[in-house]
This record gives sequence, C-alpha cells and structure tokens, in this order.
Amino acid sequence: MSRPSPAAFVAVTLASRVAAAAPWQLDPDVQLSDSGFVSQKVELVDIDNDGFVDLVFANSAGDALGDAQDAQPNQLLRNDGAGFTELAGLFDEPDNAYAIKAGDLDGDGDADLVVGVNFGGQSYALLNEGDGVFTRQDIPASAGKSIGDLELGDVDGDGDLDVVAADWGASQPYGQQTDPGQPLRLWLGDGDGSFEDGDLNLPMGMETWASWSFDVELVDLDNDYALDVLVSSRGPGFGFGLKNDGAGTFTHSTIPALAANVAKQVNAAFTPADLNGDGFLDLVTLQDGAGQGGNCVDVMGVPTCARRNSILLNDGTGNYVTDNPGNFWATADNPAKLDFDAATLDFDNDGRPDFVTTGLRLGANDRNSRLLLNKNGAAVEPAPVPLDAAFPIVPELAATFGLQFADFDHDRREDVAVVTRDAALPNFVLFGRDDPADGVAIDTTPPRIYDDGFADKLGTLMYFGQQARFVARVDDSKTPVRWHDFQIDANLGDLDLIGDGATLTAHNRRLPYLEFALGLDDPNDLLALADGDPNKFIAPSIWFGEALWRVGFTVPYKGKEEDTLTWQYCAVDAADNKACVGPFSVTLLADPIDCGDGVVQPWETCDDDSPTCVACEQTCGDGILDEGETPQNCPEDSGLCDDDGVCEPPENPQNCPGDCDYDGVCGDGTCQVPPENEDNCFEDCGPCDHDGACEPPENSAHCPDDCDYDGICGDGIRQSPPETPENCPQDGADPTGGEVCGDGVCDAGETIASCPHDCAVCGDEICTDPPENSEDCPSDCPAPPPDSGAAASGGQMDDDSACNCSTRPQPASAAWMLLGLVALARRRRIMT
Repeated sequence: MSRPSPAAFVAVTLASRVAAAAPWQLDPDVQLSDSGFVSQKVELVDIDNDGFVDLVFANSAGDALGDAQDAQPNQLLRNDGAGFTELAGLFDEPDNAYAIKAGDLDGDGDADLVVGVNFGGQSYALLNEGDGVFTRQDIPASAGKSIGDLELGDVDGDGDLDVVAADWGASQPYGQQTDPGQPLRLWLGDGDGSFEDGDLNLPMGMETWASWSFDVELVDLDNDYALDVLVSSRGPGFGFGLKNDGAGTFTHSTIPALAANVAKQVNAAFTPADLNGDGFLDLVTLQDGAGQGGNCVDVMGVPTCARRNSILLNDGTGNYVTDNPGNFWATADNPAKLDFDAATLDFDNDGRPDFVTTGLRLGANDRNSRLLLNKNGAAVEPAPVPLDAAFPIVPELAATFGLQFADFDHDRREDVAVVTRDAALPNFVLFGRDDPADGVAIDTTPPRIYDDGFADKLGTLMYFGQQARFVARVDDSKTPVRWHDFQIDANLGDLDLIGDGATLTAHNRRLPYLEFALGLDDPNDLLALADGDPNKFIAPSIWFGEALWRVGFTVPYKGKEEDTLTWQYCAVDAADNKACVGPFSVTLLADPIDCGDGVVQPWETCDDDSPTCVACEQTCGDGILDEGETPQNCPEDSGLCDDDGVCEPPENPQNCPGDCDYDGVCGDGTCQVPPENEDNCFEDCGPCDHDGACEPPENSAHCPDDCDYDGICGDGIRQSPPETPENCPQDGADPTGGEVCGDGVCDAGETIASCPHDCAVCGDEICTDPPENSEDCPSDCPAPPPDSGAAASGGQMDDDSACNCSTRPQPASAAWMLLGLVALARRRRIMT
C-alpha cells in the first residue's frame, strides 16, 4: 500500500470533507500506487484466493492514435484487508493493454488473466501458478491485432473459456468516417490456457458494422443458455449483436433500436441487466441517446461531445426494438453526458438492479458519476439528493472512465474501484459510507436465481450413473458477475463435493451449487441436513460467462434397486445472504440403456452380450442351466457329465440325460436303487455294515441283509429280532433309565403301539397280534367261525362248528390260571 504525499493527502482529505454526503467516499489511508499511468479498464479478481478482492488495471496512453511509444506497465494490486500493494514482477514489461479479464483458463480452479493488447501488439494469457507466480502464454492468433476490448466465456459449449475481442485494425486515427474497422476476433480455448483461431465461426463483413469498439459483451440474449455477442461502436456503423447457434457459430443480428436512428451511430458501452424483472436481459447503453448535447471536451486530443444514454428493453426474443420504451428513463433525468461505463448493484435492497454511470466531467460541478434507482421495474430515476452524486465532486474524480463494485473491506457494503483516464490523476477505491441517511446500506438481499422452470431441470426420473447436467442464471444484481460476488468459504474442501466443479475449488468461493440427498421420505428433510452431513452431496457450479452457471455430476448409487434424489439449487452471496429454489424429488432407477455398454456399473453384475448375462444380471452360478448356458460357458451350472449313472448336481436332465433319467438326484437323502448305490452316491446310500439293523441310508434295495424285516432303525419301535440294544440303541431306549422292549415288562415309556410284545394284555378286549392270538387269548382274539376256519384250513367242520367253539384241545386249568396271573401282572405294571 503506497502512501500519498502531504499535498495529495490534503487534497484527498479536503475532497472527502467537501463531498461527505456522497454514498461512496475516498479514504486518505487507502491510496493506489500510480506513476502517471493512463488506465483504460479495471478488472476485479481475488487472485490469491485469500477472500479479499484485488485490482488489475490495463494501462495505455494511446487513444485514436497509438503505437509502441504509448505502452505502459499494467498493474495488479493485492488487497490484504488494510490496503493495496502492487505485485512486483508480473507486469514489468510495458504494453498497450486496453482490457484485462479474469477467468479459469486452464481448469485448475483459480483465476488466470487474459491481456488484450492494442496498436498491433501481442495479446497473451497469464496462467496463475499460485504464490504470485504466473506463466505467460502468447495467443498466436492475436499477433498484429489492435484489441480494444475482450470478454471471456464458453461460446462453443466444450467446457473451456473462449475469448471474443474487438479489433480496431490499423487505420489511424480511429473513429473517422474513413475508418473501415476490422472484424471481431474469436479465440477458442483449449482448456490448458492456450487458444486457437476461431474466426471462421464468425460471419463475414463485420468490419462494415462497427469500428473503434470500446466494449464487447458476451450475454445470453434469448435465454437459450448460449452466449451471444454485443459490440459497441464509437466510429462509423452501429452497435450490433451476433446470435450463437449453441455450438459457437454466429450470425449477424441488427439491433433495431440502435440502427433506426443515425444519431445512435455512436455507442460507448453496453451494461446488461434485467431491469424490468421479466427474466430477459435489458441494456443500459451509453452515448447513443437521442438529442446531442452541446458540451464537447477534448478527450486525449479528440473532440468529444456529450450525448444522452438509453434504456433498451428485451422484447422476450433477444431483440431490442424500441429505444427507451414507455419513457423508461425520462429525458428530464437523462441529460447529455460523456459517460463511458455503467455498473449495476442493488443499492436499496429491493431485489432489483440499480446502476451507477461514470464519465468525464463537463464542468466544475457536473455530477459525472450518478446513482440511478430502479423503481419497481417500471422506470429508473436519479437517487434523491444528495445520493444522486454517487462519488464526490472533486478534481481527483473528474476523469473517471470505468468502475466495478465489490466489498473490499468485508463490511457487507458495496465499495467501488474507479478507473481514472488521466495521466495526472491516480485510480481510486471508494468505500461505501456507513450512514443510515446518505450512506450505503448493508447488503441484506440474497442473490437472484432466475427460475426458468427449475422443477423440470432434472425431470422426475433419472438413472444411476447418469450424467446429470443443467444450466442456470444467477447474479447478485451486479454486472459483470464474478466469483467474488459469492461467499468466501475456506472449509469448502471439507464438504462432500461431487461433480465437474468438485475439484475446481482453489478459489475458496461458495459458488452457486446444487445440493441433494438420496432416500429421503420427505423432500423437506433436505432443508434440515447440515452442509457437513454425510448424507448430503454438494455439486458446485462452474461459471461459463455473463451470469451463467453450469452443473454436472454423476448420479450416485447407494445399493438400492430404486431410490429417490431430493435436490435444490442455492446461492450465497459475499454478504452471506442465501437463496434456494426447491426442493424437488427425482426417482432413481437402473438405466436399461446402459446395460450392454460394456461397463459393469455398481448396480450390475455383468455387462456384455454373453448368454449368461441377462438384463445385466449374471445367471451363471445360480445352479440353474438357463437357455444359452453350456458346459463351456457356464460349468458352474452345467457341470461336467461324468456318466457314472447317478445324477449329481449341477448335472440335470438337460445337461446330462444319461445320468439323470430317473426321478431323483444324488443328495436328496433317498437311495434310489437303481441307479444309486454305495459307490456312485455315497451320501444317499452309504455303506452296508451288516449289523442286522436297517440304519438309513441303508435300505432293502442296497442292503438286503440288514433290511429284510418290516421296519427301520430309528422309527422308535424296537423290532426284536433283528433289532437289539447293541445294533439299534435308538429304538426302545428307556428315557427313565433301563426299560427294553422285549423284556416282558410294559415299562412307562412303552405302549401297545411301540412295544406290543410287552404291553399287550389278554382280557382288555383288544386283540394285539402279535403276540395275542385266538389260541393264547381267545377272549381278545376269538376264533373265526367254522366255515371261515374250514375255508382257511382247507378242511371240513363237523356239526359242532355252529357252537363257535375252538376245536383245539382245551388247556389244563392250571395253565389258564398262569396266563391270568401274567396278564394281571402286566396290568398292574401299567397302572403303577
């Protein structure tokens, strides 16, 4: 920060006292270094990403005439929060720069510079390497050109910033009736800071449309998110436009409001802004208003006369048909001036752009810098006295030529950098006064997000892995729009950033962004998620010209076959005012079109044309031989048929009919003989141990020695013989300790069903056979009738057969008594 001389200090102090009521004031403690330079334009940029806005001045002493003798060093003044210090070593070599613009030329997230050099010089780029180091890269297509102004923007939609520049040519003095002018120049960015000649994308004959242009603007005139061109003219011809087809090819477009009147042949500058709030950009145009004033002054050796300014309202198609429609800027409030620049801001916090014009002073008390207020989008009027004089009316500010607004000292008030086009006067930074009546109010209005159908920007259905893209227009009521209009956020890198802008955050600015979360039941739940919440994604925007922003990200996948994406689009300005549009919800699914593209996405198990990949899901390995699967392409499902006579999965009737021609499969627990046996299906058939008991998987087919009785070991009934406690302990075991079926005792765990040998009781009127029969227990098992018995025995019955008596000899009474005692003993055991 340089300090003024005592004389300058007195002058500045006096100026501040004289114009104390102006909204913006000089600060004698903040002076800008100057060594007799003539500044043509100022660019504002936070070149070192420290949160404080720095200054870049393009300096050249030439005008209607100029050559290498007019070359001067340019200046980059770093703002440290307390003042401005010139960065040494960057602009040591003088040149005739008429415009310097900032933007990310090489895709590393910080600001680089493009220097447009006049009077046949070499324009170039300065690539920001950090820590005050820059690499110069000449622009070959600019050699020998005379660049009066340039603007940055991505005109061809390839993601890289391009340059559109006005070329004055070599016919000096410029601006005369004989000046043929030169065409515009288009330099297409390659993304690494280099440029290629793109003039073939421009229409022919532009040298006859305008000459001696001090202002080129890249603006989207018709809201198709393609950057069109506006070109001013201070010489023969008129201001005109070029319409962009969206791919960077342009056609000429006349502006009727300018071309209809020969008095409008002079046009010093355009300032685009949506003045009436209809969503289309209108124009403040300078020195082209009807009615030429009589005041003429000498501007660097060229007699220049005052003219009125104009308001041109966009008709909604990108055209401007009528000058000052509806007396939008009343003639009484629009006297002839020598204004060379205008910049917008929302001075009164009503959400509409106001503006300040500045130019050369026509007399000692001429208000050469004026504040115009937007009256609800219906008119512009001078701010009430004394606010109408935006800057102090002092000699130091008599030759202002350009201006830009920014908050230089972080007090949330707009300050302003002023270009002084006079070698005898320095440039200035003026600060917004803290005064409720005559000062600059704290910014309390959030940025404007132009809502042009935001709900439809992502639609209602998206797919995992889809490249989501949309564009938006966002500004903070200022022209031009720059990164530093938005919140400084040193913790930006700690957030869950996603998308094209995720790695371009070296600028440390919270640029307009899309935030979203997956799987929310209620869209409003998004509003409650903090920025650092692990469920929230933030996709930063990338600036590509004017107030246009581009968002691009890949829709993430979180393991659900169907999901929702809830999103909103937000912007936070440098004064921490926030605006959002949304929230909206989108259904997420797997994209059927992506299936088969050869890339296996996280939600896919395969992605090729093989028979084992159906709808991007792998069928091989599911144990089923699907159509198209073979032993060669899917051995997991088809197996290798070993022709061993048994069906062993994955063999099946389709892939191995020789082994699988029976109703069964090895491993189902049943030994099917044939074809299964102990050798080919051990798991079902197992070995035969020849222990006399039929123990599964033994069966009568493959183990007849053990399984030649009506039963099986493990059915709960000990059939003895052949089952014994030794060969089949699981049948007949006594849970209370010791009973054995067949021991003649009906134990507590035994029943007639499980052990009839022990539990059958003669006389219970139940014939349990065996062991009861008609001979041993005729009371329970009466003998069949004689006819039946004869038939059964094949013999003849005598006449006594009708008595239904047994023909066998009657036992002795002692034997019957013994049988009764045995029966009684059995019954008693049961009862106990």
